[in-house]
Amino acid sequence: MKNITLAIETSCDDTSISILEDIEIISLKTFSQIKQHAKFGGVIPEVASRLHSDFIFKIIEEAIEDSGISFEDIDRIAVTGGPGFANTLQIGITVAKTLSLILKKPLYDINHIEGHAYSAFINKTIDQIPKKAIVLIASGGHSEILIKNEWNFEKIGGTKDDSIGEAYDKVSKVLGYGYPGGPILDNISSTTTEDEIKCPVSTLEGYQMSYSGLKSHVFNKSKKNNINKEGLIKGFQTAAIEQLILKVKKAIIEFNINNVIIGGGVSANSLLRSKLNSIDNIKVYLPKLKYTGDNAAMIGYLSAIKIKSNKIKPVDLKLDAEPRRKM
Repeated sequence: MKNITLAIETSCDDTSISILEDIEIISLKTFSQIKQHAKFGGVIPEVASRLHSDFIFKIIEEAIEDSGISFEDIDRIAVTGGPGFANTLQIGITVAKTLSLILKKPLYDINHIEGHAYSAFINKTIDQIPKKAIVLIASGGHSEILIKNEWNFEKIGGTKDDSIGEAYDKVSKVLGYGYPGGPILDNISSTTTEDEIKCPVSTLEGYQMSYSGLKSHVFNKSKKNNINKEGLIKGFQTAAIEQLILKVKKAIIEFNINNVIIGGGVSANSLLRSKLNSIDNIKVYLPKLKYTGDNAAMIGYLSAIKIKSNKIKPVDLKLDAEPRRKM
């Protein structure tokens, strides 16, 4: 049997456990807290951390059983150390350190955003990953554009306010469609036959992004009598996604890089995928839909390829959460 990794991801509201044999995912079990947070219209960190505590051992047991291995077969533990919510990260880290201590196995600390950057390559060998690429991370907590050069990442821009995923959630809540806003509004936008109501696209210079203006525009429009909500949602999605596409196109030209990697929950968006795939002369790397959200598979996979490439060392049991960790 090859090296076995148990990976843990609890940066937000998904309790996710993955078992890998070398770089191959042999089990992924995730408990989603969507139902519990839907009544609040967004994630409540205190509720999320309590639910992580309640379910994490059950999810670990399910992943172990599903993979066909035993605890004694585990060779290493990988865990998300940040960024994320401090108290939810701490649940995963505490469990990871406990398992590392009991099983006497090395512990590896993985960056959540970097995990998303590699989620398009899960189960693939290192030679299938481009050395240079434009990387777009778009999710409920992040809207960032980075330049990948070998193992290094340089952030060249990001949102000044709301992330794109956060804007989707807030717009969905105001319009009465609930949480999570991303898949709900994407489905409405892509299936409606209503005429699109135009919304403004941010014109910030460079690689800065902003979604507060677009969000406010939709809020104000929604207060008008007889406004067509589906047409407004279609216009919102067009403007929200177009901002990302404009920044990606700008980076492709400026840095002369034709590889584009997308990660994060919003990478599941149908319009974003369509727009990216329509850009000429580039290679787009998109994660499978099951790897777009927060998941332990990307954490375990990144730890495995870094270990194989001698790009990471085990950490000691002093590991603590870094909620605002950068790349």
